Amino acid sequence: MKRRMLIFVGACFLLSACNSNQEEQELTLSTEPINVEVLNDTTATLDEEWTLQVEVTQEDEPVEDANEVVIEVWTEGNKENSAMIPAEHSADGIYEAELAFQEKDTTYSIQPHVTARGMHSMPVHEVEVTDG
Repeated sequence: MKRRMLIFVGACFLLSACNSNQEEQELTLSTEPINVEVLNDTTATLDEEWTLQVEVTQEDEPVEDANEVVIEVWTEGNKENSAMIPAEHSADGIYEAELAFQEKDTTYSIQPHVTARGMHSMPVHEVEVTDG
């Protein structure tokens, strides 16, 4: 009987500690919007392998825990045929995806869709692709 009571008290203690940590974490969430910025240049050459880099910050601090970062890419006037490329976290709030441009003398639109800390941001970045 004593052993069961001890296990019960220990379990209650663990559950209350977990709940306390969750409450503290919820209280520290900021209401400031996330900032999403594409770090790449605005020009590229045909067939150039690109590592698309998206920086996600909140209150000038890197966001390391984004729920989802997907980068949508399309050519000018052709959004209905866009490609969605998942991005992976690398470090310091930077999320990356690989891309090779395949149409020259074309403007590509790059739109990261970032969901983090209960917010969503999707700015558009344009890249002019030339023959080189």
